[in-house]
Amino acid sequence: MAELAGIETVVFLQSVDLFRFCRAGQVLRLAGIAKERPFAAGETLYNVGDSAQTLYCVVRGGVEERCEDGSHRNAGPLTTVGVKAILSGRLRTAHTVASEETLTLAIDSEDFFDLLAHNIEIVKAIFRTLLNGGS
Repeated sequence: MAELAGIETVVFLQSVDLFRFCRAGQVLRLAGIAKERPFAAGETLYNVGDSAQTLYCVVRGGVEERCEDGSHRNAGPLTTVGVKAILSGRLRTAHTVASEETLTLAIDSEDFFDLLAHNIEIVKAIFRTLLNGGS
């Protein structure tokens, strides 16, 4: 899969569900901590019981989350996976695999929380999304 140019990363993140209320400057900061992470079809992003170290934004392809309670969801481009475990500080409650060749932007939890600690406007934007039924 071809790599994203820096400006493509910013434009992409502006369209991601979790960051839809973020302004351009805030998205630029998020782009600074996001790293491309490709997955082959069938490759695991994380398992039930793993510590939540990364959230993923699906750029291309798709992933399937299979939860402990038997539910599942498919996530395609412009969606995020792994957010609730990161924000709650809990272990993963889903087994998540790439359903096809997939490109994600991975955001490390330490980098994410460091960014949030220094930018209350991003925190407010993410809360707006979560309270409006996103991610």
